[in-house]
Amino acid sequence: MAIRLPSRKTTAIAAAALILFYLLFAWLALPPLLQSQAEKFIAEKTGHRLTMDKPEFNPFTLALRLHNLRLAEPDGKPLLGFKDLLVDVSAASLFRWAYVFDAIRLDGLETTIVELPDGQLNWSALIDALHSKAPAPPTPPATAGKLPRLEIRRLTLSGGRAVIVDRRREPGFTTDIEPLDIDLHDLSTLPDDKGLYQISARTGFGATIHWRGEVALNPLAVVGSFTVDGISLAKLAPLLPLPNNLGTPEGTAALAANYRVTQAQDTFDVTLDRIIAKVSGLKIRTAGRDKPILTLDAIEAKGGHFDLRQRSLSIASIALTGGGADLQRSADGRLNVLDLVPPKTAAESAKPTAPPWHYRIDRVALSDFRADFRDQTLSPPAQLGITDIAADVTGISDDLTTQLPVHLSFRAAAGGSFEADGKVVTAEPSADFRIKLSDLAFKPAQPYLGAVTTLTLADGKLSIDGDVTYDAKGAAFKGGMALRDLRVTEGANRNPFLAWKSLASRNVRLTPARLAIRNLRLDGLNTRLIIDADKSVNVTKVLRRPPAAPAQAEPAPAKHAPGFLVDIDRLRITHGQMEYADYSLALPFGTRIHDLHGSIDGLSSRPGAPGQLELDGQVDEYGLARAAGQIDLFDPTGFTDIKVIFRNVEMTRLTPYSATFAGRKIDSGKLSLDLEYKIKDRQLSGENQIVMDSLKLGERVDSPQAKNLPLDLAIAILQDSDGRIDLGLPVSGSLDDPKFSFGQIVWKAIVNVLTKIVTAPFRALGSLFGGGEKLENITFEVGQAQLTPPEREKLVKLAGALGKRPKLALSIHGTYADADRLALQDLQLRRAVAVEMGQKVKDDSELGPLATGQPKVRDALESLFADRFGGGELAALKDGFRKANPGQLPESAAGKMLSRISGIFREKRTLTENEVAQLKGADFYQVLFDRLRAEETVTDERLATLAKARGDAAVETMKAAGAPIERVALATPEKIDAEDANVPLKMELKVAAAPAAATPPADPTPPPAK
Repeated sequence: MAIRLPSRKTTAIAAAALILFYLLFAWLALPPLLQSQAEKFIAEKTGHRLTMDKPEFNPFTLALRLHNLRLAEPDGKPLLGFKDLLVDVSAASLFRWAYVFDAIRLDGLETTIVELPDGQLNWSALIDALHSKAPAPPTPPATAGKLPRLEIRRLTLSGGRAVIVDRRREPGFTTDIEPLDIDLHDLSTLPDDKGLYQISARTGFGATIHWRGEVALNPLAVVGSFTVDGISLAKLAPLLPLPNNLGTPEGTAALAANYRVTQAQDTFDVTLDRIIAKVSGLKIRTAGRDKPILTLDAIEAKGGHFDLRQRSLSIASIALTGGGADLQRSADGRLNVLDLVPPKTAAESAKPTAPPWHYRIDRVALSDFRADFRDQTLSPPAQLGITDIAADVTGISDDLTTQLPVHLSFRAAAGGSFEADGKVVTAEPSADFRIKLSDLAFKPAQPYLGAVTTLTLADGKLSIDGDVTYDAKGAAFKGGMALRDLRVTEGANRNPFLAWKSLASRNVRLTPARLAIRNLRLDGLNTRLIIDADKSVNVTKVLRRPPAAPAQAEPAPAKHAPGFLVDIDRLRITHGQMEYADYSLALPFGTRIHDLHGSIDGLSSRPGAPGQLELDGQVDEYGLARAAGQIDLFDPTGFTDIKVIFRNVEMTRLTPYSATFAGRKIDSGKLSLDLEYKIKDRQLSGENQIVMDSLKLGERVDSPQAKNLPLDLAIAILQDSDGRIDLGLPVSGSLDDPKFSFGQIVWKAIVNVLTKIVTAPFRALGSLFGGGEKLENITFEVGQAQLTPPEREKLVKLAGALGKRPKLALSIHGTYADADRLALQDLQLRRAVAVEMGQKVKDDSELGPLATGQPKVRDALESLFADRFGGGELAALKDGFRKANPGQLPESAAGKMLSRISGIFREKRTLTENEVAQLKGADFYQVLFDRLRAEETVTDERLATLAKARGDAAVETMKAAGAPIERVALATPEKIDAEDANVPLKMELKVAAAPAAATPPADPTPPPAK
């Protein structure tokens, strides 16, 4: 059966009905269906809320419009919204087998993107919910990995706004991108199709973005350029990984570049070319601090190239212009610049190492920069400033073995300039520079000096010219240096303390372990050594005492511990001078050594390596000072061995010392000194020779330290016939004594010598002329008026000494003592015994010793005793002796008979027990002799006659020895106490009387000297 086709009319009616249905569905049913189903789907699938006005669809133009769409989170927080969306589908889609859109236009877009503390986005819940639906059917292998065929002839976004919120840290960050405008033309995924785009936007942190270029989606390739202007660093700061201790930076930034983005397999290659970046008005500060640590007027990078795939970056130049650094060291010693470098966390340290980047910067230049440094560890703080800082480095790259040429220069705010040119290799690391520091002012370093002393840096300029190197062994310097016009003052009156014209050397080598100087020249030295009224020395007085350290059990380090060494081959001193003053004396003293010159060779801080010293100087107008020897300048109190010579020094300048320690001024005289001082382990010892010519003392001066000494006598003893005093003087002392004073030690030693002289003048003369200590003790034997030969020799030597001391006079007193009376009694008794024995005696010289064992001597003693004391007393003495000493002194028969007869006529005397006890062990006849001698009579007149005879004998001996008789006088005899069998003469040394026209001596008569 044949099939009957519908008629044309029927077909036309069916087609019309179908079109009508399509139109009615598209106009009337599709919009509310899209609205309800979309809102329902979002609500059921994600829990979010979607609202919109009823869509509009034009079935003729295939254009869909959505109005006032709003997408919000379940709690109502907004995610997305827009006023109007137009999607205009082209009918060409049917012929090109692609999704072709004539236009897509979005107006009034508003979106919110929030990064939550856990790192998720506020969109994450929506996206995850949408992805949780059943998986889509698998993509056929033929289309897997391919882009859908898409063509958008124009895509426009206008009046858009994006709110970006970061809540990952406190405080949070919020910014707007508004208005956001995007315009794309001919965007297509069809092979080799290209489109144009243009994007402009203004961000909430002040940046304006212009982005334009050409884009191809199949394969992906984006080429174009962009500019970003007016980036506010303060507003952008919350997005930057800045340390928490930094405050909000200030400044604006701009960036421009050409770029290309291409896709190769699964990766993208991004390249930037002709990069220009600039930062203006940069200010970086720490949190809570108003003043910036770092400011830069401008940072500009030009000629950059960036390649993401190659991981490379190159920049033709970076210029940093203007600005400065405010560097501070806090009271606890921390530098504020360290706050700019955050400490590396453990998590950052554990990150895997990424492939290295390759970079190169052809040139980095810094100009018109300044830096200020404030050190608050000192009081007052130290403030240093440098200006006109310029630096230039070329060829910086990731090839760290490349030599980088570097230039650096600056000027010090207080005066001086610095330049350095050289090369640096960062890989080794190593550096080699030629540096030149010119006239750098020392005055800003005053707080550092003030921290340890009370001194003030009034002036001084440092210059250095040489080569500085750095390598694995450390830094090293080789070249010259000069510290010129140094002037250091002390006290509120700014009195000069230390100054010089120049301290310079052309041969300086410095390493971390050693400072070596071949020749160091010190010219124009001017310094002061002042002893104040309280005996404090300005050298030690200017030092500040550090706070007492807590007690430590560990011993102090040994001196000369191994460490940094200093070696100076020669220190040459020229045109120097030194002022010396002592205000602790009764009369203030001051002098000046000028034209000081010489050298110290072999200075070293090595243990046991003292330097050799030779110095000459002039004292006052015609005096000479010279020093030579060895000294350890790094430990002078540990070792010093120096000989110092002074010649032709006016002694009137020394009046303050003589007034203080001796109570007398000096009218005239010349002084020469040969001093040899040794210091070892802070103990001073010295052997000195002092020569005084024509010394003449003046009037007295009241001084509590002075002894009342007959100085004129001491001088008369010491001065020879030429008016010269030559005196050896040992001195010693501890440098740790707080009252230590070299001048006082010397003068106290002189006073001690003078004291010994005036208290024992004859001993002093004996020491000077070979008499020793015996010269002061010229004696006579008891009872004798004649000198023995040894005593005459002493007088002869005294006569010679008196002849050599023209200002001395001698007074001699004849003397007697109680021992002389006993001796004369002895002589008289022996003469009586001799007469009793029938001997004839012409003088005392014929008397010999008594032998009490001889019968005649015994009979004579008994006879004399019986005559003077009576027979009964003799008998009683014998009886008592026999009782005390049984068996001794036997009694004859006649004696017994006589004892009985005498007892008949008178009462017999008996000795007491005490008297008997005193006789025990005695010599009976010596007892008789002693009793008889005690009864001998010797008058005082006879003793005075003996004393006068002795004085006459001494004077005659002096005359015979050639003594200047006009200066030898015989004085009145005197009684003295003699402690032994010899009786000394009494002699007095005095200053010889001056001629009649001369002024009498100022000293009183000295006390008698033995």
